[in-house]
Amino acid sequence: MDLKRLEIILMRHGTTPWNEEKRYLGHTDIGLSDRGREELAPVREKLRDRSFGRVYCSDLARCRESLREVRPDLAEEAVYDHRLREMDFGVWEGHTYDHLKDNALYRQWLDEPKRVTPPQGESWEAFESRIAAFAAFMLQEAESRAAGCTENTENTGNSGNKACASVLLVAHGGAIRQIVHAFMKTIAFWDIRIEPGNLLVLTLERTGEGWSGANLGDM
Repeated sequence: MDLKRLEIILMRHGTTPWNEEKRYLGHTDIGLSDRGREELAPVREKLRDRSFGRVYCSDLARCRESLREVRPDLAEEAVYDHRLREMDFGVWEGHTYDHLKDNALYRQWLDEPKRVTPPQGESWEAFESRIAAFAAFMLQEAESRAAGCTENTENTGNSGNKACASVLLVAHGGAIRQIVHAFMKTIAFWDIRIEPGNLLVLTLERTGEGWSGANLGDM
């Protein structure tokens, strides 16, 4: 099968205690809250009967736990990738806006996040670079997988071919926004909305110039 179209189901992890307290949460590794587990119930129903050619997940606990909550059968075969982590907020991790609002560097970062880097944290350029590296890896795998997909699914009809061209990706709000923005430049990073425990569907199409986003919608 010559892959021309790829559907990416983007799932943001459920709520954590720090999310509830509006604390900055990047690379700090904490799990879901009770609320976070409960809010994943609708996602479990939406994904119940879906098949995927590959499942990717951030290696942090809140994403791992979210995947197990909605599709425990896929948790063992998922690819856990550190490149899907949220941005690293450095020494600001665990703090709230109220804690930091009088910090001059923090105020500069709010105004110009692409120019200012949190102390001991991750620059915007580094964040974009690792998400781009993951996206290239994901597309390379999808194209390689598609090469043998038709013969492996010839008895499953269209549903089998559709699964080969479908990916589930469990990650963080910032990582999801950056993935969407990377393929759909007309949508600004901050205009992409996905709440904890929710889904977006990003459809990519390949043309002579490479892969680009053809559609973005809810599931």
